[in-house]
This record gives sequence, structure tokens and C-alpha cells, in this order.
Amino acid sequence: MRKKFIYDNIQVGEELGRKEILITDEMIRTCANAIESAHPWYFEDSPFGGRIAPPTIFDNDTLSILDENYERFGSIHAKQAWEFKNPARLGKKVTLSVHVVDKYVKRERNYIIMELVAVDEDGVEICRGKHTSLMSLKKG
Repeated sequence: MRKKFIYDNIQVGEELGRKEILITDEMIRTCANAIESAHPWYFEDSPFGGRIAPPTIFDNDTLSILDENYERFGSIHAKQAWEFKNPARLGKKVTLSVHVVDKYVKRERNYIIMELVAVDEDGVEICRGKHTSLMSLKKG
């Protein structure tokens, strides 16, 4: 059962969830088309030994994993930062984990910071992304 998306229900350090994803041709093509990139590394070979996915392939997964655990009507994207370490490779299984790393109140409004970490089946860290959301425009 999903919890209500209210500030007091969210705990710093809480694991919001894990998801295993197989990097497929369709995923790479969909992401590349969404960002309007025809970079050959996404469609042909790359210096990394095969095709790779665009770095932002996991961009929407933080919120989708949050939504698996919380009844969130919506939130406002406040800030995002990525650290790309290695490419996501075609055919690899990648495990995504999302944790709450901070929450705070600013100008009487509640914010949450979540971190997504992506690691492939060989234990290679792909990326880390921090996503800050304003939980509501309503004060308090």
C-alpha cells in the first residue's frame, strides 16, 4: 500500500525502491529520439565496445520509483544534478536504487531530495542523479 505524499511521512535515508532494467535497443532508440540525438554511438559501435545509451536514459526513473511508494498527485521539479561515470551498454542489466538523501523547508514550503544510483550487472556504477522536488505550492 502506498503512503500519502506528505512531508512528515518521508524519512531521510529511506530507500524508495529498486528496479532492474535491461538496456534494450528499443530503450536506446526511444531515448535518443526523445532528445533528438542521432549520435552514432547510440545506433552503431562506440569506443566503449558496443552501443551505449544516452546518459539521461534514467531521467524519469526517480519519480516513477517514488510513485510506486507514495500517492503523489504531483510535485514541482526544483533542481537536478547528474554525475555520469560510465555508459549504460546495450544488453546489460542495470539496477536502479532511489533513496531520500535530504528534506528541508524553505520559505515555508517542503522540499525533498532523492538520489538515484545506477549500477550494471558487473558492479560498474553508471551514474548518480540528485532530484529536488517542491512537494506543493501550498505553504506549511
